[in-house]
Amino acid sequence: MTFLQALYGSQYQEITQRGGDGSKGRINGNMFLSAFIVLLIIVLTASFAVISSAASVSFLNNLLNDYSIVSGKLTGKLLAIPLYIAVYFIVSKTIGTKENYNRIIEKFSQLPEDIRKKANAKILIPFFILLALLIVLIIIS
Repeated sequence: MTFLQALYGSQYQEITQRGGDGSKGRINGNMFLSAFIVLLIIVLTASFAVISSAASVSFLNNLLNDYSIVSGKLTGKLLAIPLYIAVYFIVSKTIGTKENYNRIIEKFSQLPEDIRKKANAKILIPFFILLALLIVLIIIS
């Protein structure tokens, strides 16, 4: 089972088990995949910040604080929301199309039941590893 089969398949399976429309699993899968990619970008950026010099890392922070443009919380929102929207748009037009979703769901449905039950773990473990890595990077920076 691939990561995408686990992602879209688990969403499809969860929604259809509750009696919902399985096509909504594509939206949920696209949203999760977008959040995963944004988290990966943030972890890579934080990793770079930890290993690079303090002067280059704090450029944006100094710029914002020196000129009192916006607060740190607002800066995060201003950077994260457009990034998430852009990533979601790219995911929905490439990986998360209806045709790909239907193809992935068809392959997922052919897998044995015991493998399909492990789909949530296959997508959540990498997500929580990235989240834990981000927390560690924040603590050591």
